[in-house]
Amino acid sequence: MLPVVLVFALLFALAVFPPLGAMVGVLSPFPLVFIFLQRGKQAAAVLMVLIFGVLWFLVGEKQALLFMAEYAVMALVLGEMIRARFPGDWCIGASSLVSAGVSILLLVALLGDQDTTVKEFFEKQIRAHFVQSIETFEAAGDSKVDIADMKAFVEKTVGGFASAYPAFVLIGSLISAMANYGLLRVVWGRIYGPGMFSERTFAEWICPENLVWGFIVSSAALFLGQGMVADAGLNLFVVMMVIYFAQGMSIVTHFLQARKVPLFLWIALFILIFAQPLFIGLVAGIGVFDIWVDFRKIRNPLPEEEA
Repeated sequence: MLPVVLVFALLFALAVFPPLGAMVGVLSPFPLVFIFLQRGKQAAAVLMVLIFGVLWFLVGEKQALLFMAEYAVMALVLGEMIRARFPGDWCIGASSLVSAGVSILLLVALLGDQDTTVKEFFEKQIRAHFVQSIETFEAAGDSKVDIADMKAFVEKTVGGFASAYPAFVLIGSLISAMANYGLLRVVWGRIYGPGMFSERTFAEWICPENLVWGFIVSSAALFLGQGMVADAGLNLFVVMMVIYFAQGMSIVTHFLQARKVPLFLWIALFILIFAQPLFIGLVAGIGVFDIWVDFRKIRNPLPEEEA
């Protein structure tokens, strides 16, 4: 009963206070997956249909369809893969990939009857966001030179941000899948035990080595290609950087745990990493070079013949 209450609490937050609803919306699949694992696929499907009807009434048809494409699809795939006892990275990767793919296809279909492309739609939304930010800085009394520099930066980068919209959709799905899988693992483990989830921790996670070819190909397409090739390279490059940043963070977590670093230093270090783009790039670089260096010394050694 508690998961059902959580679902409608999220819907109420979305209707009454949209910013709060957007913030907690990332955890929307959690109660759906919990019911899927606890009661079965039929009970979860009934709840999803009920949620769809409530959302249609509260926010309209398009928003209800987008919610189902992004969160309900993720909940179905995530629940099915957890029940089949796939490893955690497989569950997160597959559910986020399917959810992002369905969301992009639905968005293309919804914009198909309008006189605009998906890229133009995102470019318009991004430009409006930047304009609002610039107006805020102008009202705060920032210098005209700084405002002019910001406007020039917007004109140079807004097209790139719009071109990378598929990557940002996938990254959002990855973050949502990671958050929901982690929360499910903790809550389910406290109630029923950890038997349905992999025992491997985030600090032990290893990115598949073959993905490095995606990083190499995307870098070549981004920096050497033009037009659609460069756009495809940009999207793949952004996704690969996020994946290797996650591996870098798993390495950082491993050493923090191994050295038994106090919690307040964990918090300070994470704030420093996420606040400085230089450290974000450094952590992602650590994730890439771990393929050859093996900082944690946990990769399977090669047989003597191959070594």
